[in-house]
Amino acid sequence: MRMAKNSTPEQLLKDLDSDDWSTRCAAAYHSNATPEVLLKAMEDGDGNVRRYAAENPNATPQILTKAMEYEEWDIRCAAASNPNATPDILLKGMEDSDKEVRVSVIWNPNATPQMLLNALSDKDEWVRNSAEEKLQNYPLLQLQVAALRAQKAIS
Repeated sequence: MRMAKNSTPEQLLKDLDSDDWSTRCAAAYHSNATPEVLLKAMEDGDGNVRRYAAENPNATPQILTKAMEYEEWDIRCAAASNPNATPDILLKGMEDSDKEVRVSVIWNPNATPQMLLNALSDKDEWVRNSAEEKLQNYPLLQLQVAALRAQKAIS
């Protein structure tokens, strides 16, 4: 899945028309992929290409929102894991029926203390344990969640 580092967006758009899925995956994850390239990749018939587009560090919130609409949980996980995911995208991920997507939200650097607090009472043990683990590793988040709990107790 190697591709020239200096591929232009125009070349990447052409590569997305290739019959070879690995060429299309490489174009979707390429560092020079623009929103136009990534939007085209999100329309690909192969879920791997769409997942690579959702994982791309250049993916915009528009692309990630589109990724959250796909049936394949791994594409939604890729969007929920992407550091460009907005709070709205992450909230949608926390409501996802697949626990893998909810765990991806938890580990996203943009997950809010409220999301982690909600995850602590998730129906799935893996989700709850992931939230606990993240809080153990991030003391500031731990304090913020404690403040939310205290606020809730007062209300």
